[in-house]
Amino acid sequence: MSERFYCPDPPQAGRFHLGRDESRHLAKVCRLGSGDRVELFDGRGFATAAEIVAVTAARVDLVAFGEPLVSPEPSCPCVLATAVPKRDRFDWLVEKATELGVERLVPLVTERSVVVPRGSKLDRLRRTIIEASKQCRRARLMILDEPMEWTALVAAFPSALKFVADRDGLPASEWPTIPRGREAVLAVGPEGGFTREETELAMGSGWLSIRLAYNTLRVETAGLAGCAALLTRLPEIPE
Repeated sequence: MSERFYCPDPPQAGRFHLGRDESRHLAKVCRLGSGDRVELFDGRGFATAAEIVAVTAARVDLVAFGEPLVSPEPSCPCVLATAVPKRDRFDWLVEKATELGVERLVPLVTERSVVVPRGSKLDRLRRTIIEASKQCRRARLMILDEPMEWTALVAAFPSALKFVADRDGLPASEWPTIPRGREAVLAVGPEGGFTREETELAMGSGWLSIRLAYNTLRVETAGLAGCAALLTRLPEIPE
């Protein structure tokens, strides 16, 4: 399996160029050089095999060969809107959501929220998304939004199927089928769950309450278990 590198800029004069961090990783960590072949992806769905033609301390030049590589995407976008767990558990959640194929992750601010990531924390998590995408061979980066208030989320995604994780919600056997191409949004609350007022607001706006497990789940477990369950209900990706 070829090493993969993130290359968001389009080619210039027929060559792709890696930025400083990716160049350092290629040359110093992977110990690759001119003539070696790797895989490049731009984070927007394009991926290609490429050959290294020049290596310097701050830059690597490559040329693509062959047809663009095909990276299947889910037939229905899955959005996870989740309260942020404490310490490094959100880092783990972001990494695993990327691997699962979640299209978008929205840090959720609710009445009982304790952690609200901002600025440099979000920038670091976006780097985590790049690294996870390289590992899982994903060509399109998961989008990490700025934190969103619960009232704003409830009114967002007007054409999506929207689900709220709730121990008293519908079991998986009663969840609706997700049509091809329609967005699915899962909202997961903080420790202690959503307040009654927050749940009632969502139910009054067309959200569906679903049960993810019989046991009480941690925030990060609920988000990943819920997305995995929803993704299994999507139509098969065509070959």
